[in-house]
Amino acid sequence: MAARTPHNPAQRGGRYLYVLGLVAMGLGIILLLPIMEPALRPVGAVMLLFGLVLAGSYFVGRLKAEMSADNLALEPAWRKPAHGAAGYGSLPVNDAYTPAQPPARATPVLAAGARPSASAERAEPRTAPARVAAPASPPATVIWTSAMFDHMSPQQFDALCEALLGQGGFETRSQSHGAAGGATIWLYSRHAQQGKGSPVAVVLCRQWPGQSVGPRELQPLLELMSAHHLTRGTCATLSSCTESVRKFAKLKGINLLDRNAVLDLITRRTPAQQQALLARVQEKA
Repeated sequence: MAARTPHNPAQRGGRYLYVLGLVAMGLGIILLLPIMEPALRPVGAVMLLFGLVLAGSYFVGRLKAEMSADNLALEPAWRKPAHGAAGYGSLPVNDAYTPAQPPARATPVLAAGARPSASAERAEPRTAPARVAAPASPPATVIWTSAMFDHMSPQQFDALCEALLGQGGFETRSQSHGAAGGATIWLYSRHAQQGKGSPVAVVLCRQWPGQSVGPRELQPLLELMSAHHLTRGTCATLSSCTESVRKFAKLKGINLLDRNAVLDLITRRTPAQQQALLARVQEKA
């Protein structure tokens, strides 16, 4: 015969409140009927609300009890405590277990003054001496000179200017002027919080071999600055600049970089950066 499950006092009290809530709701509904006196309607509304609260609290408590009872059933098997286990996820420990050790190698015992046989000497492994790697030689130092500019193509000079400006902390976007050489390089700030898509300056790169840079050569740069509302511009060239054009460029917010100024910027870079500049130029060879 199956044993009877004892009643839980908390469950008995919850059912009592549930029945009391039903009775209160019934009386409240009756008092709210149109046939009843209007003065009794507020009492009926209060009793109806009181009954709903009692019945609702009963259902909420029962739902919580069922959810707590099902928590263990929903957990995976490897997390449930076994009979007599200390807690979840505990694994049985065997104190008598000893990890297996590799068998010890037998060492022959020789009599005093005896030499090992040739077969025994062959059986013993010989450890080769460790090879010490030779220290790596430092990379050759690049020495930039003005004569290196004489062998640069227009495309190589454009690549040099863009890489040099990139090392200065700008994001660059270049537009080539075609086979004749020359490029327009737009500079963007890497730390600007607003207007990241707008350039902060523009650079005109052009070799102009065999001639001096004058105001006429700077006119395209001035037009770009005006069209994009820029106050700063740079003209990089391998040619020379007259003193009058330097004054003119300074008034217009243009920084002139002639042959010597470009070389000075390169030599101010670290040896690794100078090597990277040379590699960039050689890529365009």
